[in-house]
Amino acid sequence: MGKKELRTEAMELKKRLGILLCDEHHPDSIKRFGTYDNDYKMMVDAVMKGRWQYSVWRCYEGSFPSGIDQCDAWIISGSKSAAYDPDSWIQKLKALIVEMEKSDAVLVGICFGHQVIHQALGGQVQKSSMGWGVGAYPVRALSDFGSFRSGDNIRVLAVHQDQVTKLAGGFSLLATSDFCENAITKKGASILTWQAHPEFVDGFFVDICARLRTMVDDRLIDKALGDVGLPDDRSQAGEVIVHFLAGNGLS
Repeated sequence: MGKKELRTEAMELKKRLGILLCDEHHPDSIKRFGTYDNDYKMMVDAVMKGRWQYSVWRCYEGSFPSGIDQCDAWIISGSKSAAYDPDSWIQKLKALIVEMEKSDAVLVGICFGHQVIHQALGGQVQKSSMGWGVGAYPVRALSDFGSFRSGDNIRVLAVHQDQVTKLAGGFSLLATSDFCENAITKKGASILTWQAHPEFVDGFFVDICARLRTMVDDRLIDKALGDVGLPDDRSQAGEVIVHFLAGNGLS
């Protein structure tokens, strides 16, 4: 077998990840950190470099895959939009999620993605009465999954005001806290949802905090910024997510 054939075979063995973008970084952030899909590619490559090929759809601009068989696994990104907003692209995304759930497609939702999956499948999302969650606040693992053990505090950067207040049918809770009851959830071996942002890097999070100062209490922003650089669990969370996308479940 020649080199060309070997390269072709290697490409065929790669898993196909569909990234459903629901927002984009601020133009100033793009100059420094690239577009939002790059964050997810880096997270995946940090765990399984060279094992994936990527397709990106900008759902917030009305771009969607023609069918769920186009990729082996899917990830839905964060967004400034709300899962309960009436925008036509959000309704189309919800319909796609329903189709994926019926087909047992492997799907991961991050922040808005976490919320819109539950909203689409019969759960409920609302603005939290406790306000904004900003920074790597801890959530408690309720069972063993990946490298996390039951009772562990999991700290991953988060930025959100909305929360899943009612789980969709068939989902179980993996991690919780007094602030965010439904922090990490799963449905079987096909859907995993995570309120926090394992894909964020410190510099981009600092940019977000600067833009949030007009909306969020200064003390909360200062606390979150003061914790930047402290050890957290983003890399372990990324490992859990990528192995799940690869079809390995949560083992």
